[in-house]
Amino acid sequence: MQLFNARYRVTVYSNTETTIVEYPITCKFIVVRGIFAQSNNATIQLYNLAPSTRNQIFKDQLNLKLEDMKYVHLEAGWNGSMSMIFKGRILQAYSYRTGGQTDVITEIQAVALDIFDCQTSHTFVTGTTFKDALKTMASDMPNVLLGNTGTLEGYFQTPTTFNGMAIDEINKLTGGHSFVDNGILNTLMSNEVIDVPVPVISDDTILLETPRRRDANIEFKTLFLPDIIAGQLVEVKSEVQTQFNGQYKLVGFTHDCLISPTQAGNRTTQLVLWVGALLPNSNMAITGQTQTQPFIKVKNEDTTTVLTTQPSDVQGVYNYIQKNNGSIPGTKITKNVSWEEMLGHNNTNSERKSELTIGILSNVYSTAQTLQRFLNAYYPGRTVTITSGWRSVNNNRNCGGKPTSKHLQGLAVDFNVGGISTSRLITTLASAWNGYVQEYPGKGMCHAQLNADRGRVNDI
Repeated sequence: MQLFNARYRVTVYSNTETTIVEYPITCKFIVVRGIFAQSNNATIQLYNLAPSTRNQIFKDQLNLKLEDMKYVHLEAGWNGSMSMIFKGRILQAYSYRTGGQTDVITEIQAVALDIFDCQTSHTFVTGTTFKDALKTMASDMPNVLLGNTGTLEGYFQTPTTFNGMAIDEINKLTGGHSFVDNGILNTLMSNEVIDVPVPVISDDTILLETPRRRDANIEFKTLFLPDIIAGQLVEVKSEVQTQFNGQYKLVGFTHDCLISPTQAGNRTTQLVLWVGALLPNSNMAITGQTQTQPFIKVKNEDTTTVLTTQPSDVQGVYNYIQKNNGSIPGTKITKNVSWEEMLGHNNTNSERKSELTIGILSNVYSTAQTLQRFLNAYYPGRTVTITSGWRSVNNNRNCGGKPTSKHLQGLAVDFNVGGISTSRLITTLASAWNGYVQEYPGKGMCHAQLNADRGRVNDI
């Protein structure tokens, strides 16, 4: 395994704005994840941000208004390839200097997405399968995607009611075998693991310390492992403690990393592997049990959860698109602009599901809001027709867009206004729109995009 340059990206977003910070800004983070979701949290420190960026990230811990909530995504990895390390709700974010230091540190403290604020209340009729009940209750957790349901089998033989916190009621159904890791709800029996590639951790690769036993767990430290997830298998090969060698179920881990072009520091992951006495594949020297059966690997099911309402916020729209295989909710972003208008137009469902990110959807949201403000100021009451908003890579190529088109990022919109000529529209845009604009009179529309330098001829 070749490890060269570490990279990261921090995205802070709300319903109204998105802020992205990435390498080469110095970043230190500690991320704790595992099958015990109540302990999943992150502390992210960003060094010497511009004052305007610090102000955008700031979050007062005592401000609990829903409209002021902020969320964070942390991506990190090696050699330009990054994985999602943490998704969470920001508790507080503030900037400070420590004693005698010149660096200004912006610290973000976040917890796992709001799974403990989600309630469920359903009565399932006789004959309802446990998996269908699980899917229905999972739909009451808007920030969570349904992952593995494992070998959960059975059905209700009498009408059965679940009423309470969604994650608690789901665990009543599954016997305590459900957990949320990084926004994914998994149900795994004791001998089940998620079917992903198994990393082999040995002294001559990324193992940094000798494995040690702590109660029912084995713990050790490795080089930073950005791709691991709770519930998967990990294989250990130690030359010192050979009795610990084998494959174990990963139940928790902590990433502790400093990524900086100027400072050296830790880039490690502390792993916690479960060695329950009855766990198949546990080492006989540890458990006193023989290995009588292999782990069962389970894959994500092709399941669609039940949605009672359609979302309009960025996070809700992202979840909706992922849960519904690329379909667009029928809600509006603004009075005159819908998600369908900004995300449709020759993009396929599969392209939306695979290419749209929180960052792109946040850009789409900002573009729509900017367009609405423009319409309110200059053409109130007029009908706007959007001919192109966000474009997939294939759609952009097919319509002759440049490889660096702002449409790919959700930062551009092509439109016309009823009863207004494109020449008149482009004149108004040129004086009022904070970004590059261009007229397409032959196509009966104008192009407008968001960018910092409004005078620069940018990408179409």
